Amino acid sequence: MTRVDKDRVALRAFFNIAKVWGLTDDEQLSILGQPDQTTFDAWRHGEGLALARDTLERISYVLGIFQGINTLLPDKKIAAAWVRQPNDAPIFGGISALDRMTAGNVSDLFVVRQYLDAEAPPLKTSRDRLFGALEGKVSIADDFDETPPDIIAEMEGR
Repeated sequence: MTRVDKDRVALRAFFNIAKVWGLTDDEQLSILGQPDQTTFDAWRHGEGLALARDTLERISYVLGIFQGINTLLPDKKIAAAWVRQPNDAPIFGGISALDRMTAGNVSDLFVVRQYLDAEAPPLKTSRDRLFGALEGKVSIADDFDETPPDIIAEMEGR
């Protein structure tokens, strides 16, 4: 398989994910790094030259994000809707994952991927994870988020 063939496979995967997520052209352009319209149209039709490293990196993150979402949320409709839902996690600050991904920086895609990997670390196979296996077996202390002042002082060197 040539480099161009591999790039076509990557683009086909990206456009399939974009369809599942219901991405607009503007959202796709933003995620892909704002290629010009002619290039974008060629990519969409399976044509064009070899992709830049930046574009391949962006697509790689999208593939990982898609896998992470679908690992955490096995229901396809819920998984597809997740990208547009406002999220209170600190890295999102109330905006959706898609808002973060379309901010234009490859680092935003990285951060979303990193967040999902922390929530559902990549596994060798999907059979390695049993959803709900720990339900009712794990509890979090009421004071979990409270760090005692003496520990904070020690950490700060006071």
